Amino acid sequence: MSTYTTGELAKRTGISVRTLQYYDQKDLLKPTATSEGGRRIYTADDAATLKLILLLKSMGLKLAAIREILTSDNAQPVLELLLAEQAQRLEHDRDQAVAQLKTVTAVRKSLTGAADLPLKSIQDMDRLMANQRALRQVHLRLVGGGLVMDALEIAGLVYSWLTGNWWVFGGAMLVAVLVAIGLTRHYFLQVAYTCPHCHTTFQPRFWQAFWAGHSPRTRKLTCPHCGQTDFCVETIAKDALNP
Repeated sequence: MSTYTTGELAKRTGISVRTLQYYDQKDLLKPTATSEGGRRIYTADDAATLKLILLLKSMGLKLAAIREILTSDNAQPVLELLLAEQAQRLEHDRDQAVAQLKTVTAVRKSLTGAADLPLKSIQDMDRLMANQRALRQVHLRLVGGGLVMDALEIAGLVYSWLTGNWWVFGGAMLVAVLVAIGLTRHYFLQVAYTCPHCHTTFQPRFWQAFWAGHSPRTRKLTCPHCGQTDFCVETIAKDALNP
């Protein structure tokens, strides 16, 4: 029969010698024999038991539960019961992890493109997330208005093409232009910008903001407080957040 020293069995199963010694101290896996020099001697049966211990441990069972299985005369029903309990715990942990992931994702979205503002309390976090929710609503209204404009233009074009009455298309284009003007004005009334240098939040003049270079979340503006011209971060206007 094959026998193994502590080091040999540890190497064979991919665990540390200290772990194997710990299992001995906890009466989880005792060596079959001890040499005259005091070395632990494990057999092939011990190695098989160790593999079972490692399998059960990989499923999240505690060492005390594993010991109960190994020493029980009714190991199978005991194992079934313990695994059922473990499954419930894992499902609970999974649900918690999913909820945490949703929170992390929401906060990450709120932080995307945010200015370097202090976060010192839960109120600061609430304000940040409320700010981002309000911005999303503004952007959704812009997208919705843009779809209405497109629908008017396409409908007017198709109707005029079929009937030859191009006054309808001209009228649709005029309405679309008026909708675009209204949406643009609404947008600049709803948003403000935070200077990346002094963190001052301000609302620029309409034409200053309209002609400024911009990215999806920033606009190149001159801060009225520090006078620096840079890409300022879009945020919701105070009046829009607290009407």
